[in-house]
Amino acid sequence: MQVLLALVLLVSFDLQGALGATCRARKHHRVAKSSNRSIISVYYPGYNAKFLPVEKIPWKRYDHLHYFVAVPGDTAKDDLKIDTEANMKEVISAAKSHNVSTSLTVGGWTGSRFFSALVGSEQNRTDFATSISRAVKKYGFDGIDLDWEYPNVQGLGCNLLNKDDSQNFLSFLKVLRSKLGAHSRLSAAVSVHGFMSADGTTYLNDTSAFSRELDFLTIMAYDVYGPSFSKVAGPNAPLFDTCSEPNFRYSVSQAIKQWTSTGTPAKKLILGLPAYGYGYTTLSNKLTPSTFSGKSGVTSTLFQPSSPTVPPAGKIADAGGSKDVCGNITKAGGQWLFKELSQTGKLSTDGKKGLEGYERHYDNCTHTPFLFNPSTRNLISYDDGFSLAEKTKYAIAQGLAGVDIFDATGDSEDGQLLGSIQKALNRQS
Repeated sequence: MQVLLALVLLVSFDLQGALGATCRARKHHRVAKSSNRSIISVYYPGYNAKFLPVEKIPWKRYDHLHYFVAVPGDTAKDDLKIDTEANMKEVISAAKSHNVSTSLTVGGWTGSRFFSALVGSEQNRTDFATSISRAVKKYGFDGIDLDWEYPNVQGLGCNLLNKDDSQNFLSFLKVLRSKLGAHSRLSAAVSVHGFMSADGTTYLNDTSAFSRELDFLTIMAYDVYGPSFSKVAGPNAPLFDTCSEPNFRYSVSQAIKQWTSTGTPAKKLILGLPAYGYGYTTLSNKLTPSTFSGKSGVTSTLFQPSSPTVPPAGKIADAGGSKDVCGNITKAGGQWLFKELSQTGKLSTDGKKGLEGYERHYDNCTHTPFLFNPSTRNLISYDDGFSLAEKTKYAIAQGLAGVDIFDATGDSEDGQLLGSIQKALNRQS
């Protein structure tokens, strides 16, 4: 979740419009909280709007949309920074006309640097909550989604940290809830690990207090493996981690167990699903079954030793070599949107066959499709309609509230991913 950020432009908002937005917010929030229907929500990154213009968003398939992304101002009192304000207004307007509720996501990978300070004192918590509440009212959002990556755990590399981050975050949620009111939707994007405790090495064994303030917690069960930080090619979002390396035993099943076992009700959890994958350069032109599971006969051909050289990837991928907001030189990201695999001729349009030297495989251990080209040694691990349907069914069977797609721009033009998710939920497309 990366984005360049600029100063938000101030606009007027008349009282009648504000009251109307509030009524709409209450309506949407009640629908989201009272309906027994599983939720399908999505992140829409304003910085990638050219890949999915507002008029092409499949509104009928969504219940909720997170507009991604805003970051805090220079101080807790300052307005949030949003670099795509014009596009954001279009999205909000279109969402309201289609009866789809909206949240503004605050933070993200490059926008979490100062969260620790912003929630670190009582005064800052009050000021920051006021700033966020001001944005909700100004633009007419139905709620807020907080994406702090991560409390008391280093993310980008230059984030401020405090051993009391998790406790301060909880205190902040209470203040923010009071500012937003009971009818606004308040959610948080969270890691597969949980919230870090003050000792900096173990995760909280009781997260129930967070779920009392939050309507939903979206588990970011993706980016488990990636070419910029993994020495082995692996699944972006494994359903199970039986075949994963011992130090990478993270997955959809693990994450759900982590959160529910520490007191977060399953009905408050939403499973994050990726609409993208990652490309690797393997060390061999042959797929060798891995034995990380330690169990006889339980192997996977997806896990392959990989080279530090990341092959060229899709249009949204960081090519590497530039400086991030910390001043560090970035590494190539290797990211591919699902739709780019067919657009570039690597995968058939129906998603069933590899093309141009690529072989399509399906790893039954992690429930992950992948493409492999023996000539170039390029391996692309991704998710398709079948694998996302499996994850969706698993999440609902575990009692989760629904699924959350990151992000809207990744699906094919014919909506293969969304169609499969809807079918898994027994919903019409």
